[in-house]
Amino acid sequence: MSDTPAPNWKSTFPIRQSDEHDVSRRQFCKVACCSALAVGGGWLAKDKLFPQPKATEPNLIARVEELPVGGYKLFAYPTEHHPAILVRLSESEFVAYSQSCTHLMCPVHYRHEKREFYCPCHEGFFSAEDGRVLAGPPPRSLPRFPVEMRGGEIWVTPA
Repeated sequence: MSDTPAPNWKSTFPIRQSDEHDVSRRQFCKVACCSALAVGGGWLAKDKLFPQPKATEPNLIARVEELPVGGYKLFAYPTEHHPAILVRLSESEFVAYSQSCTHLMCPVHYRHEKREFYCPCHEGFFSAEDGRVLAGPPPRSLPRFPVEMRGGEIWVTPA
């Protein structure tokens, strides 16, 4: 060991280099709380920052004779970037839903023999009658769009 005195700067900065990366409990709590507030505030403001598109006009989707019972037609609604599906469940019953699974937005496929929608990504199943989740990880029902018959035409109307 040497008997030389410590340099003057060491008395001004008494933290060892090995202790530089240690985080105190107070520092950790500050960062955690600020992060939680930022994420929570962003979540609450998401509808203001990124509003969901709303359709304002009815859309003509198909003519009745185009779809046999059990048939379906893919279309875009409420914008061209949102896939949707129209299904003919019976002679007089048509339903329209978003085609994006509510789990991770994978496209769902219609299975007429089981009257259900199937998401192949993570084995999600939805009822074709009302869009409710039958099985799998989806957290909520498929968004349903109002269908209106006008003469021999099938229209999807804004809610």
